[in-house]
Amino acid sequence: MFLYPVLSIGFAFVAVPLLVHLINLLRHRRTKWAAMDFLLASYRKQRRWIVLRQLLLLLSRLAVAALLIALLAGLVGGRQWIAAIGGQTTHHVIVLDDSYSMQQSVSRAGNNDDETSEASGNTAYDRALASVAALVKRLAADGNNHTLTVMRASRAAMVASGENASADVAADLSAQTVTQDGRQIDRLMATRASSLRTDLVPAIDLASDLIAATTADSQTLYVVSDFTQRDWASPRRLAEALESADQAGADIRMIDCASNRGDTTNRNLAITDLTPSPDVWVAGVPVVVNVTVKNYSQREATNVALSASVITYGDDVQTADPTVTVSGEVQNLPVILIDSIPGGQQLTKSFQIFVNEVGTHVVKVELPSDALEIDNSRVCTIPLADAQRVLVIDGGDADAIGAYHVASVLDPGSQVRIGAIPEVQPVTMLRDVTVEQLARYRAVYLIDVPQLSRRAVDSLTQYVENGGGLGWFLGQNVDAENYNQLVGGEAGGLLPFNIAPTLNFGTDSEESPKLVLGDDAQLLGPIASAGNGIFGLVNIRQQWVPAVPASEELRNELRGEDNEADENQPSNVRTLLAREDETPVATLHSFGRGRVVTVATGLDGSWNNWPGDPTFVVFLLQSNAMLFSGAAPPTSRLVDSVASVEVPGESYLPSVVLLPPAKEPPRLEIELEAEANANSIEISPRELIVADQAGLDELLMPGTIEWQRTGVDGQTMVLPVASVLNVGESDLARVSNAEVIRDLLPLEVEFLSPGDWGEPGGGGGMSTFLLILLALLALMLAVEQALAAWASYHVRPTADGAGPRRTGRARRETSVSEMPRPAPRGRSRKRTVSAENRHEHEAGSTSAGASR
Repeated sequence: MFLYPVLSIGFAFVAVPLLVHLINLLRHRRTKWAAMDFLLASYRKQRRWIVLRQLLLLLSRLAVAALLIALLAGLVGGRQWIAAIGGQTTHHVIVLDDSYSMQQSVSRAGNNDDETSEASGNTAYDRALASVAALVKRLAADGNNHTLTVMRASRAAMVASGENASADVAADLSAQTVTQDGRQIDRLMATRASSLRTDLVPAIDLASDLIAATTADSQTLYVVSDFTQRDWASPRRLAEALESADQAGADIRMIDCASNRGDTTNRNLAITDLTPSPDVWVAGVPVVVNVTVKNYSQREATNVALSASVITYGDDVQTADPTVTVSGEVQNLPVILIDSIPGGQQLTKSFQIFVNEVGTHVVKVELPSDALEIDNSRVCTIPLADAQRVLVIDGGDADAIGAYHVASVLDPGSQVRIGAIPEVQPVTMLRDVTVEQLARYRAVYLIDVPQLSRRAVDSLTQYVENGGGLGWFLGQNVDAENYNQLVGGEAGGLLPFNIAPTLNFGTDSEESPKLVLGDDAQLLGPIASAGNGIFGLVNIRQQWVPAVPASEELRNELRGEDNEADENQPSNVRTLLAREDETPVATLHSFGRGRVVTVATGLDGSWNNWPGDPTFVVFLLQSNAMLFSGAAPPTSRLVDSVASVEVPGESYLPSVVLLPPAKEPPRLEIELEAEANANSIEISPRELIVADQAGLDELLMPGTIEWQRTGVDGQTMVLPVASVLNVGESDLARVSNAEVIRDLLPLEVEFLSPGDWGEPGGGGGMSTFLLILLALLALMLAVEQALAAWASYHVRPTADGAGPRRTGRARRETSVSEMPRPAPRGRSRKRTVSAENRHEHEAGSTSAGASR
């Protein structure tokens, strides 16, 4: 096999010495000469010896020509030849970075335009695979024995996170002998860069363990990556991982697959977040969706156009269609235009969607093409239900003025639809209320309830833990001792803290403390953007306060910071509204799967004038949205997290069909079966990787997953799930090769470009074979010169050095050569000298002298 097959046609040059020899046989004429009879007699005696010398000289010249052409054509191979004289075994271990930043386009280096040209399919990962293929090709043609291990970083990271981490399990190829056809990597060449944010350290650790456990004459570790700053700006962890391989005796080489790309010339924008604002999420009610775009380049991006669409899954979408990318109906929204995003900054834009159908629907937003395509789109789901019932219980006076304020805000009537249907019940309902009764309501509002029973507290606790929302309004009728004992911060946490007796600030508005925004007031949306001045007309004359003084530790707790507070108190308390001295007035905290909003003042008008202020309407609507969304299902999942679907036996059959995302149809259909007595079906990407199951690449793609479930009545329905990237690989800023070499000192690291696999050190035994060819060439040249001198005739110099001295043989040679030849007798006697007579003529003088 030749590295340069075209030059192998030069082997025709081997025939040149043979042609010269044949031509020399044809250049003499045969002439009758009586004196030659004496010479021919001597020639016949020494003919074999003369022919042998000429034949050896001819063969040596043919060998020189053949060796010269073999060197020029790059002859490699001869595994059996090198092994026969003591060839070595080299183990090549390749750690292949397949994080989603490797999908960056490197087709056009140094492109100074803001918009990157159309993708030509030449990504960093494509170059990495081409480099591996080039290495295997050269190893297959080399003279020594080679074994190959290839380990993708994403697979190694997931295997390393399990209990039984093994390099053999993580590797795509594990210490396989490289054959001449190189088919070991066919399966690897069919892979593509993953959609994961991947760390190289687990793969290097497993590779180092494999190197230490493998016996080979020499070992080489290759790290194939794009060398972005996220991985290599702080390389100490990588250096510690590489030290194990270095101590095992492996040479370390880096392959930079993005070396021809400028660091700041290509613009890369990424959608880092797409989530609906916390709301009631009811069909027929507009939902605000927030999209965040980050500019990862150093230059300002202007006039960024985002295309948005809603994919609806109504009652008419009953089966998942694999022949299209999504089974729902796509409705395009107006273009979202962002005027400017400074370099290195991000910007959040809000837009509204309106869907009048109950069900889970998908929102998709896309950016124009740039250096990295995979982060240019993002999806989220919005589960829209019908209007939800809300329980309102007022324990105040008979007029239930507090319940009226709450109910009128949640259901204003006319054509305004909030999505909540308030249901006002007397306080006696709480005495024997059960969890099943509370489960019919999306949220429960308790307004100035005097006392709570143990049964009511148990039902409320379980209701909130299961995902319900609870809103407290604590008025003048509240029994502080009863509340502290049953629901206070030390008793279970339905209240964020124990409450103390009320404080009366008087009726003078000037003496009343001002209501201000809390540390987490951004959860209130429009109120937060208006500032504290919006509460200028609100007077808080009386309220409940924490049972302990508002110390710094408590204030830190209310801000959600680390503190030394009682472990029974909620650690996630967030202050929405407060007094000027930072005493909380309204708080939010999570409890189990649900949320609790606590307002430490009443609504009957005796403690404040807040219900008559417009800010109360906005506050209650925002609080209701937070209580509603607390139990809502997640709007997205990370691509490498467990994908699950509920299949309760009383509603669905235990078999489902999963359709992962796909860039182009048709989509893969995966049939799954629930385990016995299981109410859900789960599929884990980690388990699929370890088990090497088919369909893994599709399942790890970002986009819309569709679950097709079948009800017990035989009707099928489709549930979409949004799969999103784990943000972090979109920053394509690189570190230079010199920086990596400097930071990894004292480790010796060599950098190669993707085309340098065959340079010194890359192929192992190839240079050995070439050296052998060079040595043979030099030897044959020396042999040819010696044979040429041996087969030629030389005149010996005289003893006095005055000139050539003719010995007896020389004199006879001269006398014969100087003898006049008779003229030819006519043209008919002219014939071509045969090969035999040419040799007789050349040897005539010598033979004649010898015969005499």
